Amino acid sequence: MLPSTALRPAITVANHIRRAVMGKELIRRSTGEHLGRVTISVGVAALRADDTPQMLIERADTCLYAAKRNGRNRVISEADPEVSNPASSQQVA
Repeated sequence: MLPSTALRPAITVANHIRRAVMGKELIRRSTGEHLGRVTISVGVAALRADDTPQMLIERADTCLYAAKRNGRNRVISEADPEVSNPASSQQVA
């Protein structure tokens, strides 16, 4: 949650967080074993005047699943075409 933040700046924050997570390597403390890197996908939605908390969460969740569907390790907002037209992001066999 980013109070008093418009959609575009929220996307920027989400991308900074995504890159920071991606830049860290996991190491098992007990053995020093390198376990690899972790990535995250983020869905970003902006609060609208008539929103309930549930409506906002549902839109952000839809964006999150669009990010995962489109290759993971990305930020997708409700303004992105992948969200408004999910069929365009599906692979055709």
